[in-house]
Amino acid sequence: MGQPRLPKSLRRFVEGQTTRTVADIRKGEPKEHRSPYGGYWYRAVACILLSGRVQAKHDGTPNMTDVNRIGKEANFNQYLTERVGTFLVAADVLRFDLQNRYGAGPNLATFWAHDDAKLPAIARRAVRRLVGSQTGHPFDYARAPEDWGLTELLSLFFSCFRGLALVESEVGRVLHDFIRLPQDDLVQAAHGLRLRVDSVDVAGWQKKLDARGRNALVSALYTAEWAYYAEQEKTGWWFPSPTGLSMLGLGPPLPAPELATVMKAQPDLSVFAGAGLNWETLVPLFRHAIIRRVDQVYEFRLDRKRLAASPAGSAPGEELREALRDLEPLPSPVADLLGTKSKVGGTVGIRRCSALVKPESAEVLAAIREHPQLKGYLEPGAPPGYLLIKSHSRPDNFVRRCQDLGFAVTTL
Repeated sequence: MGQPRLPKSLRRFVEGQTTRTVADIRKGEPKEHRSPYGGYWYRAVACILLSGRVQAKHDGTPNMTDVNRIGKEANFNQYLTERVGTFLVAADVLRFDLQNRYGAGPNLATFWAHDDAKLPAIARRAVRRLVGSQTGHPFDYARAPEDWGLTELLSLFFSCFRGLALVESEVGRVLHDFIRLPQDDLVQAAHGLRLRVDSVDVAGWQKKLDARGRNALVSALYTAEWAYYAEQEKTGWWFPSPTGLSMLGLGPPLPAPELATVMKAQPDLSVFAGAGLNWETLVPLFRHAIIRRVDQVYEFRLDRKRLAASPAGSAPGEELREALRDLEPLPSPVADLLGTKSKVGGTVGIRRCSALVKPESAEVLAAIREHPQLKGYLEPGAPPGYLLIKSHSRPDNFVRRCQDLGFAVTTL
């Protein structure tokens, strides 16, 4: 629609690319779009990370060993968890600390409420952080991500190709050539399209968007769901998503999906909790229960063995009882189960040169050998009374996990 107002050089540039209309590619899909950021899967990933069952890697992305374990338990896509978790950290919805633990970020309440007025700014900063993290600028919460006119570039680029899809394999090359068009024409196009841009920093674009920068940008747009990929007639097509257009002010705000607020506890120890509940209620269930299904209504199963394997010093029964307090009186099997105490704790010694572990008692040895977060580190064939860490595992990770669970660790 805005293309007739483009300078001749930009019109010719757009016409010279291999394109296809987005309407043709998405033919037959529903016309009404909902914001993915308000979806049950984003909330599930936030709760999974906040539950403490997944640790962060040094760059804030989720540890995939943990993610895969939960993915199998909940039959939930582990790659979706990784992508959404990475975005939530970049958006400051979640933060991670020096112990690789996730916690609430300053934007969690805004994100959970799907605040249309504040969400675009949060998402834009997230995209800038995602690009920076892949081009040598790790997350630094003490300062804002570098602003080199990325929002302005995307606004102009998406507007010039409004309604059109590009061949995905050519997107990097098209971006490279686009930012080398005459600067005066790019500035004129921005004003002609009435884009809300503060500046058109072509020199900054060219400096940042080398081959690595272009790849990082395309990856960031996928992570934030600002761009889509679709294959048609053996060709992969790339185009802006309704979410990306909305976050840039180029399309209408997308309404959040309607989410269930149901909450039920059954005598068979099943618990059903709608995604529309607050995160303070949901996180204890993701932390202490077996996740049976991630859908519009999350399904959990309470398990005595799981509660017994909770970190020492924690009170999983009390935490779950508080989450379920609106359901009082609870079914008697549920109320009885919530009295389960943790069996995790005690002292272990570790000889680092050999990665040999000496639990203080047979009970502590059995607790480690059976714990789902620890048993994967262990090698068979340890001497009686000892545990042996696998040669390809990192003893420091094993030690940190033991400490997080409440074991006291000493050096032999």
